[in-house]
Amino acid sequence: MNKLIINTANDELEIVLCVKDTIFSKSEKSKLHHNETMLPLLDELLKENKIRLTDINELGVIIGPGSFTGIRVGIATIKAFRDSLNIQAKGINNLDYLFNLAKSQNENINIVAIKGSRDSYFVARYINVVVYKYERNLTLAELLKIAKDEKIGMFSKDENLNSFVVKFDPKVLLQSLNQSNDTQLIPVYYQLSQAENEKLKRQNLELGELQIEDLHAVAKIEKESIDYNPLKYNDFLDMFNNENYKFMLAKLDNEIVGFILIQITDEINITSIAVKKEFRNLGIATSLLNWLENFAKSKNVSTISLEVNSKNITAYLLYEKTGFKLRRQRKGYYSDGNDCFEMVKTLNLQ
Repeated sequence: MNKLIINTANDELEIVLCVKDTIFSKSEKSKLHHNETMLPLLDELLKENKIRLTDINELGVIIGPGSFTGIRVGIATIKAFRDSLNIQAKGINNLDYLFNLAKSQNENINIVAIKGSRDSYFVARYINVVVYKYERNLTLAELLKIAKDEKIGMFSKDENLNSFVVKFDPKVLLQSLNQSNDTQLIPVYYQLSQAENEKLKRQNLELGELQIEDLHAVAKIEKESIDYNPLKYNDFLDMFNNENYKFMLAKLDNEIVGFILIQITDEINITSIAVKKEFRNLGIATSLLNWLENFAKSKNVSTISLEVNSKNITAYLLYEKTGFKLRRQRKGYYSDGNDCFEMVKTLNLQ
C-alpha cells in the first residue's frame, strides 16, 4: 500500500511518502507560507521517486493543534486529494505525533507541549498508561506546576521550560498514521476564541434543584459526556424518585449546562457529574463540587467518595485537583475491562 502524509501544523513543513515498505520524505522550515511551498515540495518528492498521485492508496494529515492557518491548508489539500482519488484519508493529532516522537527519542518523556498563542501551551501527559490531551490551552504557570522537574517534549526550544526538542522522523509520522482511526478530518484547536471565552465569563452561573422535566436534558449531557457505561433516562428517573439521591443543576442563561448527582448514606457518593463539552474549562464542575462540600458540611457528613474509570483521565484530574485522594484500585471492575479508582475526600467539619 502507498501512503502520503502531510504536516503543515508546525513551523517545519513535513511530507512523507511510503511506497510499499520504503519511506521517502521531505521537510523544510518554510521561509514562505506552507500553502506556497507544500505543493512544489510534494511534486518534487513524487517525481524523484517516480510515483504519481493516482498511485496513492491512503492519505494522512496532521489536524492540530498548531498553526491555525497551517492546519486548514493541510486538511483542505488532503480532502481535495481524497475526494478526487476516492481513497481513505485519516487525521493525526499533533500531540499524539509529538508524543510518539518524544518517546522514540527519549523514553523518559511523559509530557509534551506545543506553544500556542498568548503564552499558552497545548499539552498532553502520560497518565495511567493513557496519553491524555488537555481540552484547553494551559498557561505557563499551569504547565510548570504539572511538569515539575520533568523534561517536556517540544517541537522547538522554549527558554521558559525544561524542554527536550524532538527531531523529524518520517517513520514516526507513518506510525502515527497507522495508529489513527480518525477519518473525519476535523481541525483540532482545544480552545474557544478569546471572544467566546469573554462572553461566557460574563454570564452568571446559577445552581438550582432539578425538576422532573429536566431529566431528558440531564440524560443527554450524561450520554454526550460519559464514554463508559453512562446512566440512562430511566436510571435518572428512578434516582429522582429515591430520597437517598439528590441532583444539582448548573445553568447559564437558563440553559442546563451541567449537573451533579449524589447518593447520601453515612458518606456522600458522587454518582455522576458532567458538563456540556462546549462549556467545559469554565469552572462549572468545580462550582458543583464546591456546592457539594457545603452541602455535606450542612448534613454533618465528613466524607465524599466517588468511583472513576481509570481511562476517564479528565474526571480523574478534576477530582485530584480538588483534593480527592485514591482510596483503592479495583482491577478489571468495569465491563470494558478497565480498572476502577475509588477516590475520597475528607472534610473538616469544624
